[in-house]
Amino acid sequence: MVRRRLRAHWSRFTRFLGVAFVVFLFGTAVLSVGMYAAVHHTAQPEFCNSCHIMEPYYESWVTSSHADVGCIECHYEPGAVETLHGKFEALSQLAKYVTRTQGTKPWAEVSDASCMRTGCHSVRMLEGRVSFERVAFDHRHHLLESRRGRRLRCVTCHSQIVQGDHLSVTSSVCFMCHFMPGPDGTIPERTGGCLVCHGPPQDVVLVEGREFRHAEYVERGVACEECHDPVVEGQGIVRRERCHSCHGEVGHIERIGETEFMHETHVTDHKVECFECHDDIHHGLLALPEPAPAAAEGCGSCHENSHDAALKVYSGQGAFGVEEQPSRMYQTRVVCRACHTGRSGRKATKTLASASMPHGPDGAPGHGAHGAHGGSTVARAGNIDCIHCHGTGFDGMLQSWQAAVTEQLVRIEPELDALAGRLAGEEDHPAWEPYREARANLELVLLDGSRGVHNVTYALDALRAGAERIERARELLGMEGGTDLMGGFRPTSRHGCDSCHAGIGGSALPSAAAAPFPHRSHLIDAGLDCDSCHSIEEHGRTLARDQCASCHHQESDGRDVSDCASCHDAQEGLLRGLEEPVAVPAGVMADMDCSECHGEPPALMQPTPQLCVLCHEEGYDALQHEWQAAVGEQLERLQPLLTELAGSLPRATDHPAWKAYHQTLRGFELVQRDGSRGAHNPSGALEGLRASAEGIDGLRALLELEELPSATEGFPFR
Repeated sequence: MVRRRLRAHWSRFTRFLGVAFVVFLFGTAVLSVGMYAAVHHTAQPEFCNSCHIMEPYYESWVTSSHADVGCIECHYEPGAVETLHGKFEALSQLAKYVTRTQGTKPWAEVSDASCMRTGCHSVRMLEGRVSFERVAFDHRHHLLESRRGRRLRCVTCHSQIVQGDHLSVTSSVCFMCHFMPGPDGTIPERTGGCLVCHGPPQDVVLVEGREFRHAEYVERGVACEECHDPVVEGQGIVRRERCHSCHGEVGHIERIGETEFMHETHVTDHKVECFECHDDIHHGLLALPEPAPAAAEGCGSCHENSHDAALKVYSGQGAFGVEEQPSRMYQTRVVCRACHTGRSGRKATKTLASASMPHGPDGAPGHGAHGAHGGSTVARAGNIDCIHCHGTGFDGMLQSWQAAVTEQLVRIEPELDALAGRLAGEEDHPAWEPYREARANLELVLLDGSRGVHNVTYALDALRAGAERIERARELLGMEGGTDLMGGFRPTSRHGCDSCHAGIGGSALPSAAAAPFPHRSHLIDAGLDCDSCHSIEEHGRTLARDQCASCHHQESDGRDVSDCASCHDAQEGLLRGLEEPVAVPAGVMADMDCSECHGEPPALMQPTPQLCVLCHEEGYDALQHEWQAAVGEQLERLQPLLTELAGSLPRATDHPAWKAYHQTLRGFELVQRDGSRGAHNPSGALEGLRASAEGIDGLRALLELEELPSATEGFPFR
């Protein structure tokens, strides 16, 4: 009986076990399928996007180069245990999201092992240089070697910043490491030097719409920082309060000064962005400086700082009636010290500050009360600085610009003063407004002090706008006659040549040219443009001289080809003798006609010394060589002295040194324009140059330029 009952119970138990086993197998299968589906589903990037805080990261991933790589491929390290660990952390994050205990910013790390896993990146792929934004980058030096004593990781540079590009290179991290100042406050050359990352660009770079070739400047030895400086902003300071954005424990905050520990923990062990702790460091072409606004009180309410005026002209701002026209060098961030180097001779020059409002409250002129004040000493810039960067083609360009601007200043200022005298006592006259604007433009150019070098086209346009206002004021006052101010400005070229060659058409300071060309009569009177005589494609190459003869040596209405002096006045004056602009005795060939040496037009020639013996005795050709050598020697010796004087003249154009300087130029310019180097009249040429030499020494004493050599000491005896 008992045995029967046991057998029955066992039978029911075995049936139960069978059913339970079947249910278990079925449940296990269903659970396995469900778990697999859940694991598979939660491993998909779309599931990550279920949390709204992940949306910006998901969107950046979709458009990134890793769009075909699932999230877990990077965020889970290779290996089964590592995958389970990653899944556990993901579930923990999901739980925090469901319970609303998550932070405002999700935090995840990607290990180097994930980047280097099979099928992705490898060490071999990281060998060699790659190009990144004009930077030659080598992964080996950053991943396989310590940088600043720190072990870097892939995500040190390839990171995700809020809604930035997914795992893209974060340039600010590069700047933080390369431009972090050392203990002495300076950026180490081994990390911050330009050539550490950059090589000179080999291709043509467009700068404000114009082509620029770095190779030409590199070949001349121009250093990067001579043009691109400053290019770093910020020092990457760590502010203590930044720590509280992550840490609340006192123990952590107290270790802020332990640099080794802080970087080991945050950079090597964990992925914490540099700028989570450090202030940003910026690198590149920084924002352009802007002129300071006029002060409402104090000295600045009447007097403007000369540096502010220089910055206004350099940036092409501040003049009435002129559109903003920044200098090309300003647009390319060429800073002051790139040109003000002191290479040009004296190490410094005194700059005088003049009043920005040279009139009283009623608008009347007040030069006596508001004259030049104080000043500052700055490193001098000169012709040699132009040549250093731009090459010998810029030799004399600075003096040409200064001459063009000075010519207009000398023409306009007396007319402006005369206008002010006419306005005296008429306080409410409408002509005051154009007068004040014209005066402001003139004072801006004067106070700038460079006489156009900082921005020659803007300086001339400011003076032209001032001249327009003077003529408008004259009309309002009913003043007739006076100087034609507008007719005295430089011609313009449709090819834009005058943006550099601003001095064409004006009286020029000494240059390397043997005989200055009368551009104004050709460009304005004859209506020609630069390409009539110069090649645009070959940048200024002078075309064949026979083109000149096609006009000047052909008979036509109003032209007498035998009247050589109509064009060659300098040669005529030196040959025949003259009293003005400098006393020159007539030469021994003064009674001869030009055609006796040069032939009849249009078949003219340039005679050589060897042809002289056809009319003169043997050895006359050697004698002429001696004359030309003596005159040429003095021309070459006096030219740099005159250039030095031009840069040393005071800003105030009514200073007696200005008149003396122009008188000094006369003899030199006459001989230079003649072009024969004494062949027309050797004794007269030397007398003209002697007059200039004596004038140089007089100015040398007047301006107390002791370092300037004496000009007369090197002159031959009479």
